[in-house]
Amino acid sequence: MDDATKVFTQISDFLEYLGPECAAAVANAAPHGKLDLSPKFPFVCSRHYADLIKKAGEPEALLREILPHVAERENVAGFVDDPVGDLPAGKADCVIQKYDRRALIVSTATCGARCRFCFRKNYPFQNIPDVARQVSDWLDTHSDIWEVILSGGDPLMLGPGEFRDLVEAIAMHGSVTTLRIHTRLPIMRPDVAMQHFELLRELPARFECVLTAHVDHPDELDEESQMVFGQLKYSGWTLLNQSVLLKGVNDSAETLEKLSRKLFTQGVLPYYLHQLDHANGVAHFEVSDENARALIEEIRKRLPGYLVPKLVREIAGEKSKTPV
Repeated sequence: MDDATKVFTQISDFLEYLGPECAAAVANAAPHGKLDLSPKFPFVCSRHYADLIKKAGEPEALLREILPHVAERENVAGFVDDPVGDLPAGKADCVIQKYDRRALIVSTATCGARCRFCFRKNYPFQNIPDVARQVSDWLDTHSDIWEVILSGGDPLMLGPGEFRDLVEAIAMHGSVTTLRIHTRLPIMRPDVAMQHFELLRELPARFECVLTAHVDHPDELDEESQMVFGQLKYSGWTLLNQSVLLKGVNDSAETLEKLSRKLFTQGVLPYYLHQLDHANGVAHFEVSDENARALIEEIRKRLPGYLVPKLVREIAGEKSKTPV
C-alpha cells in the first residue's frame, strides 16, 4: 500500500490488510481459482473502503465490487468497450454532450478505487488535456449550456488547485446555472473529499449545486460519509444517489430498502437505480430486467415513494435515461 495516498494497488497487500477474519468473505466473493491476480483493468482500492469491508455486515458484497474476477476475461455478446456511447458524443477531448443544453466533463482518469463494473474501464483517458482550458474554450462557443456535469474518473480526485481552476473556468460562463458533481469519494476517500470543502461551501452562492453520490450498498455508508454529506447539505447542496443494480451485491429487496433508508438518514435521496451498462468484462454482474422490476415493485411496498429510486438504463444515442 502507498502510505502517502492510502491506496492499495496490489491484491496481496489488500488481502493481507483484510486479515483472516475476512477470509470466508473473500472466498465467497471470488472462490478459489476465480480471483484474477493480473487483471487487464488494474486493481485499486482505498484503505477506507477496505476498512468498510472489515466492519461490514455483508463484506462479500463490497468485495465483489472491488476484487478482480476471472469472469472479466470472458467475451460476452452485446458487451462492448463503449456501452453508453461516450465516444461518438464527444465534442472536445474532455467534453461529452448527449443531452439537450447539458454537458459532461471527463475531468480526470483517477478514482478512489477501481470498481469492477466500471462502464469507462476502456475509455481513452490518456487523451484528457488541460481540462479547465478545454472546457472554457468549448463553453465560449456554446452559450446554450445551462448545466455542467463533472465526471471522470472522480472529479474530486483532482488536486485542489486543478479543481478550483476547472470550477472557475465554468463560472466565467453566465449561461451555466447548475453544477453537478458525480462522485464515490464520500465512501471511498472521504479524506480527499474534505480537501475541497473550502471551495464546495462557496459554490451554492454561484450555482445551483447538485452532488450525485454513487453508493451501491448500505455497508458503504458510515460516520465519515455522513460528515461529508452533512456539510454539503448544510452548505446548500442538493444530494442525490444513483446506484447500479449488481448481482451478488445489492440484488435483494432487503438490501435496497436498507440502502434507501440509510441514504435518507445521511441527507441523500435515492434517485436512480441503473441497470448494468454492458461494458466488456462485467456480464457476471447482470440482473435481468424481469428481476429488476420485481425488486422495485417489492420496495414500493416497503418504502414511501420518495425513497424508491427510478429504475433506468442508459442506451447509447438516446436523449435521456430510459425507464425499465
